[in-house]
Amino acid sequence: MDFHGWSDGLALRPRDYLASGGRPLLDVVRSEGPFRGETLYLLALGTAATMARLHLAGIAGLRLGPDNVLLGPYGQASFAPGPRDSEFPSHDVRAWAEVMVFAATGQEAGPGEEPDLDRLLPALRAVVDECRRPDPECRPTAADLVAILLGRPAPPHRAAAERLLREAESRLRPHRPPAYEESLVAVPLWRRPAFLAGVALGLAVVALLAGAVVLVSALAAGNVPAGAVPHG
Repeated sequence: MDFHGWSDGLALRPRDYLASGGRPLLDVVRSEGPFRGETLYLLALGTAATMARLHLAGIAGLRLGPDNVLLGPYGQASFAPGPRDSEFPSHDVRAWAEVMVFAATGQEAGPGEEPDLDRLLPALRAVVDECRRPDPECRPTAADLVAILLGRPAPPHRAAAERLLREAESRLRPHRPPAYEESLVAVPLWRRPAFLAGVALGLAVVALLAGAVVLVSALAAGNVPAGAVPHG
């Protein structure tokens, strides 16, 4: 799969940073309410990492909005394809901030309106404020956003950005147990060979002890028939 028309003929690795499937963030928030806590953090990290991957590939002008940020079955974030409206990554960073405001508050500011940023938690508010600076040159890059969300320093070069994105993607990857784990069924203790062997041995020991007790009692009472006790 390529980038569904976003790549402009660039040779890019097939990844799901842009996809035609998934549930729009707009629908999720309207039906289930705003994101909170860890869920909101993972959404911010996932969308920032996706945006950074695209920017590193030379793809900008993503037209981000609550209607084209798509969520997969495990919460993975991808972006719906569409026409680009800008060549400047800083515009995408600003749009990402507006998407995070909507995800956290359920409110989408109209033309000329300012979102209610007071409803954001301080940590997210600080990131959003940085992304909404009037001067595009003063806004963080998408890779800087990932670094901020991971608590890491800003990546000084592309190789550092790649390592940062791999760290983010490993944190976002849903846990899927190995295939062999799905076929394993726990065997009850009473059906395990070692348990059964132990029980058999225990029964044999009990039987021997019981026989010895009976024999000793008979000897003490003088009731043992002739020939029952071996003579030295």
